[in-house]
Amino acid sequence: MSAPRISYYAHHMGSGHLRHAHKILDSGLFELQVTSTGERNENLLPAQTNYVSLPPDVSASTKVQPVTGGYLHYAPTGTHIVDRFATLNQAWQWFGPDVVMVDVSVEVALFAKLSGYRVAMRRMPGTRTDPAHVLAYDIADALFAYYPEQLEDPSHLHKYGHKTHCLAVPKPQLKDPAPNAASTALTFGFAEQPTVVVQTSLGASIGQAAIIRAARATPRWTWHVLGSVHDDGGHLPENLQLHAVVPDPEAWMAKATVVITSAGHNAVVAAAVSGRPVLLIAEERPFNEQHCFAQMLHQATGCMVEDSWDSPVDWNATLERAAASDGSLLSKALFVTQDEFASRLERLTYQLMGSEQRC
Repeated sequence: MSAPRISYYAHHMGSGHLRHAHKILDSGLFELQVTSTGERNENLLPAQTNYVSLPPDVSASTKVQPVTGGYLHYAPTGTHIVDRFATLNQAWQWFGPDVVMVDVSVEVALFAKLSGYRVAMRRMPGTRTDPAHVLAYDIADALFAYYPEQLEDPSHLHKYGHKTHCLAVPKPQLKDPAPNAASTALTFGFAEQPTVVVQTSLGASIGQAAIIRAARATPRWTWHVLGSVHDDGGHLPENLQLHAVVPDPEAWMAKATVVITSAGHNAVVAAAVSGRPVLLIAEERPFNEQHCFAQMLHQATGCMVEDSWDSPVDWNATLERAAASDGSLLSKALFVTQDEFASRLERLTYQLMGSEQRC
């Protein structure tokens, strides 16, 4: 019997969607096609990946407004959209997928369903009871989530539990740090005093001033910020270093006394891999995504969460409490073995392949 064929649509905003596709590829159990906007990112997908580059969904000459309040999130018109969906349909016709996995787009899920394919739509944290999400959840043949069932909203499971597959996260393989990573970290003071490593997302909504206030309030701690922040002014205190994006954030986090991270999915996974005590501070995202994910994790594990960078009244007490917490909480909640992840994905795929499809 030939391997099941999965066509995986990866949203172009954020690198996490392509990273998820890579995890499916790593299982070695499926023939995988990946479709996304723009050229293949060779840092996120191997060179031999069956990758289809889709035209952008924005036009340089036309200012496009998203659809609001209706059954679609984003449905502009124009030849660039015609070309985009024609390319997507041709890719599916050529590949002949058994399942189209959509990570994540209401419009692509609906298009795939109307094109005659079995559709699995990604379920993400957040308040997703708007008409567009409800439409996608209703028409999808299956829903899949990259977290375990115990983190899921009971109200979602009540309505959609019969077709929701909680795949969880295959436990990442620890990489050997770059030769100079540990020495660089020690040079910046990891050996001398307690340290905070702040991990932000690329689309960070964190202002530099908020981090400066926190660092000034905790002179005994050394702060290292990895990722982007909004430069909203302020002089950096001596105990604060902004490093922007670094090639080996794992090495930095592994040496931290406390890791502070956003509550984006991949950011939480990276923090969990470090095995260090973690404080989650959600960034603002559509559908309240990060705040909901942070609360899901807190309720399931007791991990520390703050509502915003302005909410801790006493940063020293907050960091001391975080440092005393169990650094394995997130890892225990999120990860399954590579084999278990592949087995769950197989069950989803074969269940859909065995189901009858009616027009």
